[in-house]
Amino acid sequence: MNQMKRFTKFLLNLTSVSSMLLIATLDVSQFAVVGQVSPPTRGKPGTEPGGPRVAPNINDKPLPKPGGVRLAPPTLWNERTEPEGLRFVQPTDDAVSGDARRGTSAAASCVKGKRDVTALVPENKIARTVSEYPVFFFYLPQTDATQAEFVLQDENEKQIYQTTLKINNSSGVTGVSIPANGNMSPLQVGKNYRWFVTLICDPQDRSADVSEQGILRRVELSADIRSKLEKADVREKTFIYAQNGIWQDALSTLAAARLANPKDAKLTADWASLLDSVKLGEIATEPIVQIAPEPSAPIEPQP
Repeated sequence: MNQMKRFTKFLLNLTSVSSMLLIATLDVSQFAVVGQVSPPTRGKPGTEPGGPRVAPNINDKPLPKPGGVRLAPPTLWNERTEPEGLRFVQPTDDAVSGDARRGTSAAASCVKGKRDVTALVPENKIARTVSEYPVFFFYLPQTDATQAEFVLQDENEKQIYQTTLKINNSSGVTGVSIPANGNMSPLQVGKNYRWFVTLICDPQDRSADVSEQGILRRVELSADIRSKLEKADVREKTFIYAQNGIWQDALSTLAAARLANPKDAKLTADWASLLDSVKLGEIATEPIVQIAPEPSAPIEPQP
């Protein structure tokens, strides 16, 4: 009788163990189905039915064809410059006079080459400055002329400064500084000044002169811009002036920096970008030359 009871208990235990093993086997098989990698499919990944697939290695992809979508490389801002380089922003309230737009003309008889004397100014020939005694820049072409003349007029077309330059076969970008001395009054804020640079092709016949002009307006700096300039280095000052529409000081600051550091590639690139922004890119490769003006006394306007 006891043997019968022990045999029955053994069968019950055996049945329980078998059930547990069956459940464990089912659970493991379920996990295996969930984690199983799908077999490779033929055809283009992601285009045929069958659910999600493992993406191919990106290094196995062919390079995109021209015109396809590409990710732009990250922009580096460590130079504190705009991605496209130094660009001049023309103030929108600078009116364009009818005779001020830059044009092209046939080269004069004393000019050698395709480009005449050219003022380095924005396309509408109107520039701004914050300087009391600014520097005026222009391109001097190869020429047979031996002299050039610079003249500055006030709003009433009265001549307030005049000087003569001995060219001596010089060619390139040069500048004329208005002398800061007791005989010359500083330019006034809010006033427009017209300036001329003239090649004297024939001293005996001034009708053969080749002349170029520009308009300069002196403005005041805002407190915010002054604060930025005080903390800026030379390159940053150039950007601040250009981005705020102050052409003359952007140009003169950069020109002085290039003269002091003629082999600086960054300054050279800034110069090319600045001139290109006002459609003077063809002049960017010309050298900057210094021509000492002949002694000349300023002319004060008559009341």
